[in-house]
Amino acid sequence: MIQIAICNNYEEDIKKVKNLIVEYMENKNMLYNISIFLSGERLVNSNQKFDIIYLDILLKAKINGITTGKIIRNNDRMTKIIYITHLPSYLEEAINDVHAFAYLEKPLQKNKFIKQLKDALYQFEEETAITAFQIMEITKEGYIDKVIKEFNIEDIYYFEYINRKIKIKSKDGEYYFLGQMKSLKDKMSKYPFESCHQNYLIQLKYAKKIKGYNLYLINGDTIPISQKKASSFRQKLFEYMKVNRS
Repeated sequence: MIQIAICNNYEEDIKKVKNLIVEYMENKNMLYNISIFLSGERLVNSNQKFDIIYLDILLKAKINGITTGKIIRNNDRMTKIIYITHLPSYLEEAINDVHAFAYLEKPLQKNKFIKQLKDALYQFEEETAITAFQIMEITKEGYIDKVIKEFNIEDIYYFEYINRKIKIKSKDGEYYFLGQMKSLKDKMSKYPFESCHQNYLIQLKYAKKIKGYNLYLINGDTIPISQKKASSFRQKLFEYMKVNRS
């Protein structure tokens, strides 16, 4: 369930933001919960964890939206803070000090609001997505056993097909399971994975650079790029980086 907070002391703004969220989430059949706070103090003191926070800057209380955002950010690096204001002068502080996810100016425009909501939900899904595989393990007796293991998508660097097995290279080690690359590609198609070689499926966010026909990952591994896939893979990586690292 997506936990969303609205922190604002203007009833009209609260109503508009809430209605836009409800309309979109209901149309997408998504599970969500909306909590409303009339001051930054109440939001901070609630000790609740939220996935998305719509935060007004000019709060009529002891602390404004920027200070509230700084306090939240010190305790939670993952929350998507979306500021709503009619004062663009706070933009630099919101970005540099609070690392806000987005900054929406009043009066709110539905198309811009929905775009930022969609982007926040997509990033949330990417960061928290879980997948499972039937991993092969060696027992104490020397036999091969198969166990179901869950992986956070965020933790997977890449998959490699080796001798009829697929290796998962993740942040906490290497794991193997029996499978085919085609089925794996279908399973991972909704996440930012692309094939640079028939035996590899790479998570694009961990790509560091391309040199010749080699792909260098941020974990230090080097992955071959086939000539057949070189052009299309470079283009897909470029498009991903343009959107996600701008």
